[in-house]
Amino acid sequence: MKKTKQPRSLRARLLATILLCWVLPVLSVMVLAGVLVGRSYEQSARQALESRAENALEQLQIRMETVFEASKRVSYDGVVRNSYRLYQQNGDSAALYRTVTDYLNQNFTRDERIPAAFLSYWEAGEIRPYAASRGDFGYSSQKEYRENIEADVLKRMAEVDTDILLLEYGGELYVARNLLDSHFQPYATVVLLCDRALLFQSLQPVREMGQVWLSLDGRLLLDGEGNLATREEPGEEGWHLFEARSGAHVFRLAASIEEFVFWRDVPQIQQATLLILLLVLPLLVAMIFLFRRYVTRPVLALVEASERLEGGERGYVIDEKANSREFQTLYEHFNTMSTEMKHQFERSYLEQQALQQAQVKALQSQINPHFLNNTLEIINWEARIAENDRVSAMIEALSVMMDGALGRDGRSQIHLREELSYVDAYLYIIRQRLGERLEICKEIDESLLERMVPRLILQPLVENAVEHDITERRGGELSLRVRREGEQLCLEVEHDGTMTPADRESIAEMLSSRVADTGLSAQVGLRNVKQRLELIYGEKGVLRVEQCGPDRILAGVRFPMK
Repeated sequence: MKKTKQPRSLRARLLATILLCWVLPVLSVMVLAGVLVGRSYEQSARQALESRAENALEQLQIRMETVFEASKRVSYDGVVRNSYRLYQQNGDSAALYRTVTDYLNQNFTRDERIPAAFLSYWEAGEIRPYAASRGDFGYSSQKEYRENIEADVLKRMAEVDTDILLLEYGGELYVARNLLDSHFQPYATVVLLCDRALLFQSLQPVREMGQVWLSLDGRLLLDGEGNLATREEPGEEGWHLFEARSGAHVFRLAASIEEFVFWRDVPQIQQATLLILLLVLPLLVAMIFLFRRYVTRPVLALVEASERLEGGERGYVIDEKANSREFQTLYEHFNTMSTEMKHQFERSYLEQQALQQAQVKALQSQINPHFLNNTLEIINWEARIAENDRVSAMIEALSVMMDGALGRDGRSQIHLREELSYVDAYLYIIRQRLGERLEICKEIDESLLERMVPRLILQPLVENAVEHDITERRGGELSLRVRREGEQLCLEVEHDGTMTPADRESIAEMLSSRVADTGLSAQVGLRNVKQRLELIYGEKGVLRVEQCGPDRILAGVRFPMK
């Protein structure tokens, strides 16, 4: 016999196809191009950044020195100092105002780097701050300075001598310097408003390449977004640092290069990659076809077989042949498992069905003699007292009860409506005995009447309540309730009565599956109900008997609805 050739390994097929036809060529080209282009870009970007940053710092240094020198002139030329000294002698504030205002207009309004200039005397009194500004920085800037800036500037300048402070208010940059008298005591402060756009214009080429931080003497002027800031200069790694000095002041520029994205920043690579994709597309199609044939189809076949098995189609087998050794082995193992599961389930089901039928019939047969004996005794008692039509009605009720107890049709499950008819027949007979002393209350959800319930599951609970409490009291109230709790059907019988500790222990023993049959009628009824619930529903079938209130006892069953 010729030996059947085994399919090649699935792992070998997939690895060889992917590596040789797609992964290695594409990755090799992309990685090599990325490394070469990335290195070239970083080198050229670093050189361009250094050139732009040095040029930007040089221009910024020149512009800032111009502003600093302008603030120094107010202190050195003596015009403001002399006019103030004259005011102290004659008290002519109008002359002081004219002199200072003319001086500020002549020296600052023509400088495009200084849109506005302010001068505030430290002396307390009615001397208001002096201001000069260009047309587009007129009354509004002067009002803003008087109302919101002057007090804070004087407070902060009281802590410095002749040093220059850079201050930020409302997003604007100000240069402030104290003016000293002949005794080297500050008597006034000159404040210059800087044109930010013009002052930091040289930083724009650097900002186009990435983030920029600018600081003067360790104090941050511009943050990464180009806005004025008051934080300390950054210390993050990965920044390119540049420095320039203007007298005693040190400018530091920290710049970063925008991240290089290989695919976005190099259009030639996009074209080359597209060409590569077109060349290897046939290889990719071949890989997809092979993957579909050797992986996808076998996996789908296994998934479908598992779903059918889970759906109850036991014994289902996969008829098709796999194209790989691994999946063929899985097919054979699944078919063997499915066939064996079917055989075991059939054997277990038949054995369990036979056992349950035998046990249910045996349990039902225990109820019949006891129930029939009690009923005949009541009918006999009624017949001895007086012969009337009630006997006929009782016999009819008895017929209904006997039909339900004997179960001649062989059904173990009946509609709830039929089960309630057996209970009604029993209660009719009992009421003939107790008369108006027995009060019956029903709360029944009529939407549940067509639900299937075990035969004679409710009547034993009613009989237990009547025989062991209501009869002894020679009357009482009995409530019958049928309702739905989620996906379970709940049947309850509540009646007058009180349970002693001995009663509770006795009921616990009666409901225990380990207690042997004592032959007592009460134990037979309750135990049979519990055992039948366990046989049919398992742990989902529950019987409970408890004291639900003063002089009230509740007996109920709960099981899944069908």
